[in-house]
Amino acid sequence: MHTHLQPIKRALISVTDKSHLGELVQLLHDHEVELISTGGTKKFIEDLGLPVTGIEKVTGNPEAFGGRMKSISFPVSSALLFRRHHEQDQAEARELQITPIDLVVCNLYPFDKYAGKNAEENVLIENIDIGGPLMLRASAKNYESVTVLSGIQDYEEFMAVFKENNGSINFKMRRQLAIKTFTRVAEYDCLIAQELNERFNEDYVQGDLPFLSVTSKETLRYGENPHQWAKIFKIKNTDAKTTLVDAEVLQGKELSYNNWMDADAAWRVMSDTANMFSSKKVVSIIKHANPCGLAVSENLFESLQEAWNGDTVSSFGGIIAFSHTVEKDSAEFLNERFIEVVIAPDYSEEALKVFAKKKNVRLLKSPVREKNQSEFMVKSISGGLLMQNEDECREKENLKCVTKAKMENVALELADFGIIACKHLKSNGIALVYQTPEGRLTLAGAGMGQPNRLDSLRLLAKVRADQKNLPLDKMVLISDAFFPFADSIDVCHEVGIKSIIQPGGSIRDDEVIEACNKYGISMMTTGTRHFRH
Repeated sequence: MHTHLQPIKRALISVTDKSHLGELVQLLHDHEVELISTGGTKKFIEDLGLPVTGIEKVTGNPEAFGGRMKSISFPVSSALLFRRHHEQDQAEARELQITPIDLVVCNLYPFDKYAGKNAEENVLIENIDIGGPLMLRASAKNYESVTVLSGIQDYEEFMAVFKENNGSINFKMRRQLAIKTFTRVAEYDCLIAQELNERFNEDYVQGDLPFLSVTSKETLRYGENPHQWAKIFKIKNTDAKTTLVDAEVLQGKELSYNNWMDADAAWRVMSDTANMFSSKKVVSIIKHANPCGLAVSENLFESLQEAWNGDTVSSFGGIIAFSHTVEKDSAEFLNERFIEVVIAPDYSEEALKVFAKKKNVRLLKSPVREKNQSEFMVKSISGGLLMQNEDECREKENLKCVTKAKMENVALELADFGIIACKHLKSNGIALVYQTPEGRLTLAGAGMGQPNRLDSLRLLAKVRADQKNLPLDKMVLISDAFFPFADSIDVCHEVGIKSIIQPGGSIRDDEVIEACNKYGISMMTTGTRHFRH
């Protein structure tokens, strides 16, 4: 492999996005580089008053079929691929009258603008680039002698090195640009494969082609701990327009791995709740991926206060998500407390001024997550990936009363709220939910992440509810999975719980129901488990 400086004498330029192209081609012209171009790019260069050779002069054929055939040809591919330091290749190039092309500047048809956006099939197909990937791959393969610019973001560095070396490019840059090019072409091809499979392949199952479209977003400060490396990637795991990775960061220091994990948890539980109670205002507070505060009311500030008071100790240093625009009163409330991240669809100017006093607080602007997205989730294990579709909430029509005692109307109104809250707790999850005299719905106590359900109830959820001096007999207890034994009902009776919602499905359901009837407890089953590990 020859690692020499390679002078650029001829450049083939064919781009869809002509941003910043003028400066580049002017620089090439100033260094007496012959410009070869196609279609609209050729006209762009001509309009700059620069000389340009039409691609047909190289291929020996005119552009045809509405532009589908331009650069695909033996002369162009040969000019890119033949080995400059290989005697046999040099001899064949002279015999075939092949003049080398030293630089390719090409960005691809914007297929990504139409993927996942219900574009008509013919529009989608016409935005599949064929000649572009061929030119890019050919020039990237021959990076020993050919330079390739496949992204506008590479122009500036290229021009600096080109000037510094008086019209030549060093081997290291050629190789790095080739690597970028292969990555971009791979992403492009994968996006096409995924889009066409999802649209037209009747046998396609979501997740069959994981990580087909992956884009590196940014390197994070560190992982779960300071000694761990971390990075965030953007993947196409949903057709939804709304994703948290696309959130606009308005202020604050760099988000960490844990910040992103907790922000996602806060955004999801808030969104699930907001979609269920679309006419109300929702606030969620997350600590270590678990809801420690969740509230629904007619007023956003009241929901914030209620959520914070759900667990004032855990809320310290938490992640807060709002369903509606954050106003000055909420900003002032949070500025008096230590928080890490705030997520909301928008912020008033007054709120932004208040938050500006705490510049480390990260403000993310993101709309509420769309209801019932088609989304798959991914986790890694040693040597592999686990994939599943997201656990979307079930509607209250699935509730079935299985006890003699019937659930009061207030408890029924809490059912949807409680199921959502419990769904987002780490297993074994127990949620105690309560409706205040003012009509606010709140997570009064939560138990999560325990090896058994009894500890979640007795040692965590009950203790947190007791701290608020709220009546447990007016709360609804939700369990994320069935009760395997009647001992859970004994504990419910012991602490004063009168209303229970659980999936059901245990081989001892009859014993559990019998215990409820014995204590006069009302219980409804959902038929749906919501484990979250």
